[in-house]
Amino acid sequence: MDEQGDSILKMAESEEIVMTAAKRDGKAIMRLERTFTSEIDHSKVHHVAGGPYKGILINKTSAGLVDVGPAEGRLEFLAYLVNEGKHNECLQDHWTLKFWFRGTEDGLVKKNTYTDYFQELMDPADFPKDYVCFIKKALVLLRGYSVIKRVELQAQQTNCPSPEDVIPPIRSFTTVFTPATNSFRFIPEVCIKKKSFITFKVKAACDVRVALSSIYGDVNRKAHEIVIGAEGNTKSCIRECTNGTVRTESMTMNILSNENFRYFWINWANHHLEVGRGAQYGYGRFLHLHVLPKRQFKVNCLAVATSKSTTGHWEFAELLADHKEEDPEVEVGRIAKRKRIRDQYMWLSRKYRMLHFLEDAFPNVVKVEDLVSKCKMKVSDLFVIAVVLAELQERGLVKEVIEGHWMRNHGGGATQTEDEVKLVKVMPVLSSRDQPTIAIVTTLFCEKLAVDAMIEDKTTFVKCKTEGESQVYTTGRIGKHRVVSTKLPRTPGDVEASNIAAGNSVTRLLGTFSKVEHVFLVGVGGGVSKQHDPDDPVTSDDHVTLGDVVVSMPSNGTNAMYTKCFIRENIGEESLGYSSRTWHSHDETLRRIVKKMKEKSVEDMKHLDQLIKSALVQLSVTDSKFQKPSIVPNTSGESSPEDLSERGTTVVCGAIASISCFDDDESLKMSFAKSNEIKAFDKDFEAVLESLEGNRNESYLMIRGIADFQYGGRKEWQPYASLVAAACMKTIISVLK
Repeated sequence: MDEQGDSILKMAESEEIVMTAAKRDGKAIMRLERTFTSEIDHSKVHHVAGGPYKGILINKTSAGLVDVGPAEGRLEFLAYLVNEGKHNECLQDHWTLKFWFRGTEDGLVKKNTYTDYFQELMDPADFPKDYVCFIKKALVLLRGYSVIKRVELQAQQTNCPSPEDVIPPIRSFTTVFTPATNSFRFIPEVCIKKKSFITFKVKAACDVRVALSSIYGDVNRKAHEIVIGAEGNTKSCIRECTNGTVRTESMTMNILSNENFRYFWINWANHHLEVGRGAQYGYGRFLHLHVLPKRQFKVNCLAVATSKSTTGHWEFAELLADHKEEDPEVEVGRIAKRKRIRDQYMWLSRKYRMLHFLEDAFPNVVKVEDLVSKCKMKVSDLFVIAVVLAELQERGLVKEVIEGHWMRNHGGGATQTEDEVKLVKVMPVLSSRDQPTIAIVTTLFCEKLAVDAMIEDKTTFVKCKTEGESQVYTTGRIGKHRVVSTKLPRTPGDVEASNIAAGNSVTRLLGTFSKVEHVFLVGVGGGVSKQHDPDDPVTSDDHVTLGDVVVSMPSNGTNAMYTKCFIRENIGEESLGYSSRTWHSHDETLRRIVKKMKEKSVEDMKHLDQLIKSALVQLSVTDSKFQKPSIVPNTSGESSPEDLSERGTTVVCGAIASISCFDDDESLKMSFAKSNEIKAFDKDFEAVLESLEGNRNESYLMIRGIADFQYGGRKEWQPYASLVAAACMKTIISVLK
């Protein structure tokens, strides 16, 4: 698919479609999953397809399937079958198709994708004649929808329609999660512009909020707000705009549940706003408001939120349009509209692909022709690229340094003032009093923003080159210490070039600021979860989960703070050999501070939370989302949403490692981590450590915020993980003498 990012295209080159059949609660389940070739367990494979089905594997029937968390989209329909083996007996099956996605595409793109997949699957011109053909077609089609990570097909024989009577056979479900932040999330995939009525179900403890707005992105002007289960799940009301004047309310004791979904409907026809409980309009109404003429407007969009007291799990059901009997002109119009929507999201995909590339490259300048090649675009797209760059520049996100050479702005957006960032050809000479004694090194753009949010009285200098490597230095103060932070440039897809650039950048940093005594390597990583090892008891002191912090400290009776496993080779049939190298700082000043922090962890954690809250206010002007994600699939050792909401940030001490040679064997990876007391993984940071060693820096500390359980690549967690790592860094610096 043209709109998919470069990373997805690369991943698709080494993937297979794997089908696994199983039973769950008496229902037949077929899971079709896009899987990396290196991750396939061939001992479970029953059949490897060839010919037109090449790239498809069928697993042996499984006793059960691994829980992968809630689906992001769902379709349900009734299938009417004829059993030729039983005298043409008519059967009725209730089918459910669940969809999971990868990448960071908008919800509307995801919904359009699974709707297109379903319609192509059910095309009358090529309709499968039986179950086997249906599964074959589903597998083959999945190869062409690279944004879909997983599809589950569930079938159950039934004698009655769907639980909600009067709802036709084919329904599309959109799943939405809202964090405990009071922030509204607009849902373009639930189109209400031509509707006057919606039904939905929600699971939350209290305070679920629905905004019906006239203007997309605005809930403060032409909008109605419906609050269900306010004041401790005792009251519901309708307000003008968000947090506006209450126009009507009613007592609704325990109307919501945090354990089970509850159905609701909202109607806004003829300037009457009604809210009721249940799936059928007209029944269970508990709120009604006649909208006064001066407050009347056309409802065009929908947004939902939950208060700071609860998270929310929502599902919106819509009919999947059947176009077969519609007027041809209407169908042509619908096709044209769908094309416009697709073009819009292809535009968005290109825009964010370019922005992410510029963020990785920062502070380096990128030529337009490099954007074309690296972002997998065409020379014919140059006009599109020019328009996109102009829009990003207007928003304050990028700037054209000289004609045809672009750079990501250091700040977060249009609110960033230019006098905070100075483009220079030569770094100005700092007075002895202003020379930093602490350097902070980051790799991701969000890591740099998070670190800079911890610095006071700061000024950023960008030493900009149109050819070669540029440098960015933010100087300022943390507590009584003068500090400088920098970001290492990255070349996506070129590990060797990125490592060389990283080593060179650290060498220049230490050469430019000769009084640096301590270096902090701050950023994201992947946690080593104890849940992977049933024989190793989990304790709150050493269990790492998302949003926690790992500080590099010697472990396992050695001085190793960081371990790099270079190669992996088999010796004989069962033995395993590998070579590794370890690093550690010879100066123990920073390590002694961390040990003291662990001894009085409660006090320091309160300070850590205060730093995070303060930084969130400052970072709210950026385009990056630094708020803590609240909903996490319970997979790969990750904690459940309930676990994360109750568990505060934990700082764990232990070694950090890069062991990509074990990527194809999770058990060996976890065994190595256990034997070496590894607490976190990251991607190949040894070039920086070698540069520190070569420049004879004796005091450094690596701090990793946990973004996933691989290498920290989970994008929705990276900003928050960067923030907690930066807050931990500031806590350590604040007590440094």
